[in-house]
Amino acid sequence: MIQRLSLMLLLLSSYCYSQEVNTDIREYATFKEGTTYFIMSSDKKYNKIVNDILVKYWKVNKFEMIPSKQIEKLKGEGSFFVDQVEYSFSRTAGTTGALNMNYGVTKLAMFKDFKKNTPKDILSLVQLDKISPVEMLFSIQMMQSEINFVFDLNKKKDLDLKDYLEEVNEKNKKRIQSKTLYVTRNGMKDDIDHEEGLKKVYDHKFIFTTRENIEKAIEDQNEDAVFLKVINYKNLKFVLFIAAKNSELLYGRVMTGFNQAEIGPKFFKDVNE
Repeated sequence: MIQRLSLMLLLLSSYCYSQEVNTDIREYATFKEGTTYFIMSSDKKYNKIVNDILVKYWKVNKFEMIPSKQIEKLKGEGSFFVDQVEYSFSRTAGTTGALNMNYGVTKLAMFKDFKKNTPKDILSLVQLDKISPVEMLFSIQMMQSEINFVFDLNKKKDLDLKDYLEEVNEKNKKRIQSKTLYVTRNGMKDDIDHEEGLKKVYDHKFIFTTRENIEKAIEDQNEDAVFLKVINYKNLKFVLFIAAKNSELLYGRVMTGFNQAEIGPKFFKDVNE
């Protein structure tokens, strides 16, 4: 069984819950000349899988894989660390309980510091739906694409997630329309979980397929494929459109309503415009 990169398991309450990307370019002043340290697991087979991904795809700076016990002595201006972190979120809203939320989610985190078993100065978070080779390929590439986007954006400001997505959407939305959207019926509202329904709200290429075929598109780095991912952020869920090649985020919007469990027509209408 694939194990976590390390044994670090952190349960952080909502007030510590970091946004997904720190966009302040000043926080990355030493990044390109620095080193990113990926924390190893006790599973040697898994470490090899991660190392092979990094050798082939990690291009933004130097990297090393290290045991967690080395973090303390390697901390410094040019040191960046990546490990898996488990976040928990709990909220009770109002008297009806309609917006009550309680969940845990695993994220790949890049951070600058580490104190008392807690990562500090988090720069990037990528949600992991499961621990597998293809999910690690996706998450490592997405983290890298986020970093590249921050350098392209070149802002001296740390945007919240909604504002960050506005920047992403403005730059990348049209690119989705030139690719093939891979979707599964799971998680889609009834009126668009079939070809006839989706065609009414989306004019561009799409195919209904399986999760396995989406994972193959990621493994093959299919330049034509785009897929959907739902992420948790505090008491919200966001729908993301992600390119299979390089796991580049192309578009994202918050889900609304009392039942944030299904993807509705508005996301496709927005991209269609």
